[in-house]
Parts: sequence; structure tokens; C-alpha cells
Amino acid sequence: MTQKDLVLEYLSRNGGQINAKQAEQLGVAPRTLRNMYAHDELERLAPGVYISPFELGDDFASLQYRLSKGIFFKDSALFLWGMIDRTPARYEMNFPLPYSYGLKKNEPLKIYRQSEKLYQIGITEVKTPGGNMVRVYDIERTLCDILRQRDRSDSETIKQAMNSYIAMNDKNISRLVEYANLFHVRDEVQKYMEVLL
Repeated sequence: MTQKDLVLEYLSRNGGQINAKQAEQLGVAPRTLRNMYAHDELERLAPGVYISPFELGDDFASLQYRLSKGIFFKDSALFLWGMIDRTPARYEMNFPLPYSYGLKKNEPLKIYRQSEKLYQIGITEVKTPGGNMVRVYDIERTLCDILRQRDRSDSETIKQAMNSYIAMNDKNISRLVEYANLFHVRDEVQKYMEVLL
């Protein structure tokens, strides 16, 4: 099997996307990806991230690959968890202080930064609609984040997210209360839980 065949097989199993690190693990030389790109057999989403020309691409996975310290946050996390039904107009990612990052001009991304201690709380992974794993905050942390006064999510988003949470079978109310205390939104969480439970 040629290196190109290895790439094509990987694309068919991985939602049409491959990055340089994955290619290296397959034993594919970087020049193979560059040659395939030069001959329109791959499209480049970001440096080192390629997709099949027949795929729409996975913006979540592309952002995660380029900004590896970023954790999908707030409304972006709600969307990834399936708790809201509309794709956010801008992606939101959280980074540890004092992490520096480079963004493309006019990139639809809102950056947040927190102390390392708060940044670390509730990190997990979820599969994107494109089938790739990305880092995101767990559902309980996300609910607390959208209720915080600074850059609070809109009321319709909060209502839809809370209703989705109440309907979940695997919700963790004790974790939600723990996070609510930590992020100083206990009264807000309690208000929603009293109405919905």
C-alpha cells in the first residue's frame, strides 16, 4: 500500500480529515500530504490539517488542532453537547493565563482566559458533528459558565440548556452544585433548578 493509499484509507475512517501528526503515526511523510495538496487531492484547513476535497471540514477539530491549549467553552460547548440546537455564530474557547495564541484576521473565535486553577476544572472530550474528538468542559461546568455575569449567555440559550439538562438521564446534580459554589453562581443555579425540577 502506498503512502497516498494510507492517507485515503485514513480519510475514509476519520471523517475526511487528517493532520500531520496522524500522518506521521501512519508512516506517511509530510511531503506526501504536501504533494496531495498541490494536486488538489487534499484541501488545507489550517497548517498541518488537511481534509478530503469532498468533505465540508470540521471547524471544531481544526481550531483544536491549531490552538491545542484551547477548551471549547460556553455556547460552543453547549452545541457540542447537543444542548442547544443552533450553531454558535462565533466559536468560544478558554485558555490558561498567560497563554499566548495567534489568530487569523476576522476568525470567528472569541477568546477567554482564566487562571490555571479555574481553567483545569471539568475538562473532558466530546465528538464533534464531523466525528473528531475535541476538548470541552463537562456539562455541569458549562452550565455554570453561561450563568456567570461577565459575558453571560442570552436568556433563550440559558433556558434551552437548562431544560436539556433536566431531561438528561446522566446529569450530576452534586457536581453542578459543587461547580456553582466554586464559580459563584449558586443562587442562579438554584433558581433554575427549583423551577424546572
